[in-house]
Amino acid sequence: MRLQRKTSNTVSRTSSLFLLSLSLLLGSCGKSSYSTFSKPNEKYRSAREIAELKRKERMERRTGGGRKPVKEIHLSTGKSRKGPSSIHISSNHSSSVRRDIQTVISTARSYTGTPYQLGGTTRIGMDCSGLLCTSYQAIDVQLPRTSNEQSNFGPAISPAELQAGDLVFFSSSQSAYNITHVGMVTEVKGQNDVWFIHASTSLGVKEDNLFSPYYQKIFVKAVRPSI
Repeated sequence: MRLQRKTSNTVSRTSSLFLLSLSLLLGSCGKSSYSTFSKPNEKYRSAREIAELKRKERMERRTGGGRKPVKEIHLSTGKSRKGPSSIHISSNHSSSVRRDIQTVISTARSYTGTPYQLGGTTRIGMDCSGLLCTSYQAIDVQLPRTSNEQSNFGPAISPAELQAGDLVFFSSSQSAYNITHVGMVTEVKGQNDVWFIHASTSLGVKEDNLFSPYYQKIFVKAVRPSI
């Protein structure tokens, strides 16, 4: 009787363990409803197929297939080129000369009001040719010291051709062989409105209109400096 009861208990425990194991097994399988190698709603692919796809993707990245397009850089400005509106910076000789001339003019104007002094080249006193020598030294150009010598420092030009930086010469005797005064054109405003800077004997360094009656009377020639 005891043996029968013991056997019955053993069978009962065995059945319970079997049912528990089966329940755990079914529960673990229910956690994943799709293949380890495929995503939901995708066509099923084997591990070999997926490995082949990944290999192709790696090859595309190495050959640049997956790179983003690079913007074209305009070398002259360092900016992205957007088409015809891109900026081109010219570096021709004439533009650099004009920048130098502006430096010369700015230097000359910095002496405005300096009193006249024969042979002077400082802010204490300045004569006409000394003003131009000092101003052109700002761009490392050495002009001859006297106004007579400066009148040959470059080709002669007509008044209609005058530009900023040109030199204008005067003579009290109206003779090209007896230059007594010199100035430098600072601005061309119109046909008869050309301003030049000079060191006048009465008012020192100042600007005047070349086409004023007094200066037209003693004007002799104009020269474009050879720089």
